[in-house]
Amino acid sequence: MLPRFAKTAVKSSFNAFGYALHDLGKNNDLRVFLPGHLKALFKRLGINCVIDVGANVGQYALLLREMGYRGRIVSIEPISHVFQKLRANAAGDEKWITLNTACGSKEETRAINIFAETPLSSFLKPSANLPLIHTSPIERTETVGIRRLDSLFDEALQGLENPRVFLKTDAQGLDLDVIKGAGECINRIEGLQSEISVIPLYAGVPDYLEYLVYCRGLGFEPTAFFPIINSPVGGHLVEVDVVLIRRHWSNLESALVESSQN
Repeated sequence: MLPRFAKTAVKSSFNAFGYALHDLGKNNDLRVFLPGHLKALFKRLGINCVIDVGANVGQYALLLREMGYRGRIVSIEPISHVFQKLRANAAGDEKWITLNTACGSKEETRAINIFAETPLSSFLKPSANLPLIHTSPIERTETVGIRRLDSLFDEALQGLENPRVFLKTDAQGLDLDVIKGAGECINRIEGLQSEISVIPLYAGVPDYLEYLVYCRGLGFEPTAFFPIINSPVGGHLVEVDVVLIRRHWSNLESALVESSQN
């Protein structure tokens, strides 16, 4: 077995050449293929602004920086003590902006359930499925402000020439509400990434089919799906990250879709 310092040295060498080492025992590790997919996608779309709703302490922004993205990042996080950690992580990065709010389909104040494992925190109540996946308890609630994305869009893009926006949402069951809150600003967004549910971990969560149908209606189609959690009981997919971009089908792609529907 390699000592830790040797593993670190080997990993750093691989990263320098655009490669990575991963534990193949982890079959749902987003770090395996997601960064490469996003890197290629951002280059193709010319993305220069990423809005990260439900940023927690900034894990996604740090992933983007690690993969080489140097454009603007706007990280949005509502929970006060989590936001303080997010702001500390963003310190020193002048292109990384942080906003202490939640996003939804309407402007209001609302109590959020804060779990011991803070990425699970949600405005929704846990469903009977959540204890099968996570045992983290709700510790308390906190009243936070919710803004529509269209109300802060110009603030997020201020001073940015020719903005090309990618929206990432991780709103623990309310990702569709975030997108609905974008209003007409959705037409200024080139791509989306959301965590969506196949088996709901919270009560009242729209399932993945509803999300995909809604986004198709807005003109977005998937480029990839990345598994997040599988059920330890039956092995079924529980949550998945989906990446979508605006529909730019060629004649060949359109013909293939039409053929598959006949």
